[in-house]
Amino acid sequence: MIRILLTVLLFIATLPALLGQTAGEGVFSFMQLTNSAKTAALGGVQIALPDPDPELLLQNPALLSPEMNNTLSVNYAKYLAGIGFGYGAYARDLGKFGMAAIGIQFVDYGQFVAADETGLITGSFSASDYALSLSWAKTFANNFTVGASLKPIYSHLENYRSFGIAADIGIAQRSSDHLTTIALCFKQLGRQLRTYYGGAANEKLVGSLQLGFTHELLHAPLRISITAYDLNRWNPSVTTTDPNGIDLPASDKSLFPQLMRHLSLGAELFPENKVTLRVGYNYRRHSDLATTDQTGLAGFTTGLGINLQTIRFNYALSGYALGGMVHNLSLSANLSRILK
Repeated sequence: MIRILLTVLLFIATLPALLGQTAGEGVFSFMQLTNSAKTAALGGVQIALPDPDPELLLQNPALLSPEMNNTLSVNYAKYLAGIGFGYGAYARDLGKFGMAAIGIQFVDYGQFVAADETGLITGSFSASDYALSLSWAKTFANNFTVGASLKPIYSHLENYRSFGIAADIGIAQRSSDHLTTIALCFKQLGRQLRTYYGGAANEKLVGSLQLGFTHELLHAPLRISITAYDLNRWNPSVTTTDPNGIDLPASDKSLFPQLMRHLSLGAELFPENKVTLRVGYNYRRHSDLATTDQTGLAGFTTGLGINLQTIRFNYALSGYALGGMVHNLSLSANLSRILK
């Protein structure tokens, strides 16, 4: 375990120079949405959760395990401004060839009023995004798993169309007592293949290098999870904008706030095996969505899990702004046990 962790840290130290990208650049940002109620309740980003739910595969393909065999998972979230997004996945054990899964991620932006340049209403139009995910993973000695996902992307905005391709590559290792999991994943490695209109330059996706840790206490029904994300886009020179539109250096460049902007924190309490209570905190969301008067519940998350023998139900409530709460629902079913 220690040797793997040292390798991970060395890998992280060399990647930022190669993969660094300024925040705000990129395309297909819907790929960064949290399509898992379990993850949403734990701060929004967690890549080391060793649970048999295919809904976790968008977090890290190395989480694909034999326990997910013949399991179907669906997720839906009611986002802000009437936007809805979701994800569905099915996993299958391929024996000596490892594990495979197929899934689809989507965002429905709803209907919009269409008008010409004079303001005359001409009808309505819709907008939506889709990404297919094809995942594979294989576990080797010492509970060490390697996984990868390939994601063809299709985006539809009124009469404009765009296509792209992305990939996730991850590793994970569980301790021999199954209490600790560490993981490393680089997500959204890809680019646009066809632009929305002719003559435009193809854009890259905003990739994210992530390092995760999960530990379950031996003598208490408590599990903690920490994921450090966007490690390849560490930017201490964050700026603010004054009322005249002039960029100014941020007032607080100290190490602690900069570090917290890259952490997603979560904890799970399971007094009984059938019920799980979850809480989480995302400092970046809390600070970015704070107003001058108050911050409200932005960045705070909570959730509930009900684990039956054949079905797992998970719910998450995430705070984004005053009056802006996002509800996320997930359902996973083991089809083999249901058919029995």
